[in-house]
Amino acid sequence: MIKRIHVALPAFVALCVHAVVVPAAAAGPQSGALEGTRHIYISAVDKKGTPVTDLSDGEVTIQEDGVSREIVGVQRAAAPLTIALLVDDTGPGLRFIREGVGGFIQRLGGRGQIALVSTGGRNSVLVDFTDRVDTLYQGVRQLLTRTTSGAYLLDGIRGAINALNAHEPERPVIVVLTLEGPEFSSIRADRLLDELHASRAVLHVVSLGKPTLKTMTGWNEMPSQSLKENLDENINRKKFLEDGSRQSGGTLQQVLVDSGIPSAMTGLAEDLASQYVVVYRRPEGPPAPRKMTVSVKRSGIKVRARADPPGAAK
Repeated sequence: MIKRIHVALPAFVALCVHAVVVPAAAAGPQSGALEGTRHIYISAVDKKGTPVTDLSDGEVTIQEDGVSREIVGVQRAAAPLTIALLVDDTGPGLRFIREGVGGFIQRLGGRGQIALVSTGGRNSVLVDFTDRVDTLYQGVRQLLTRTTSGAYLLDGIRGAINALNAHEPERPVIVVLTLEGPEFSSIRADRLLDELHASRAVLHVVSLGKPTLKTMTGWNEMPSQSLKENLDENINRKKFLEDGSRQSGGTLQQVLVDSGIPSAMTGLAEDLASQYVVVYRRPEGPPAPRKMTVSVKRSGIKVRARADPPGAAK
């Protein structure tokens, strides 16, 4: 039996089983897309979080405002990824950070372009977008403990959004590996969320440490500092990372110990490498629907997706 969750929100798309809601955003077609069709990218995982690699056309259904659409095909996504990889090297765990970033790059080698950015202290582009794995490994070796005072992560994410926009990629992705600690950016979460949505980028976050609350300290802070300094900025960052990853169809993983970073990063790379593109038909003429429901018939599968706007021409 197909389970459905319907969420009626203007210009938003509902996806299920285990639905997520993501903002509609314009996108170019997958290479070879048929005229008169539209497409969405989906990630499908089982109960253990392992990517499902054998979805078939007959297992996926799409409805727009309750009207079923013809599925043209469900296939492994072939369009290249364009990934801005932001890495926080402000504190402990540098060995595991390098190992995790290296494993991520190795798994996705040949599947697109990756840019590597250090967000330790002021943001620094270590490697611009490239598909050369050896060049990216050189950038990994440049990850250093640059400062222990904090980061300008949201500034770095804005820079990544602008860089992705300049490339006009088909599958834009922002991956953030960050530490719980002081945030010095002054960008407001709601404004940056709007920029993320407009960029069509999917945000994935791996965060090391316990979530920072008003009464909690970063790894290198005294309790008095945590109560007096950077509270608004830290809460603002937390809101953006949580809402941005959820609304864009991405993920947020909380890793409590640094030794867990490599498995989190390689698991994320496996997820990106295992995505599907679902191509479906929609007749020309009707106004853009307010709600899309994507369902998977097989039980126990969770689906995440970034959807293209149903009303956009392909």
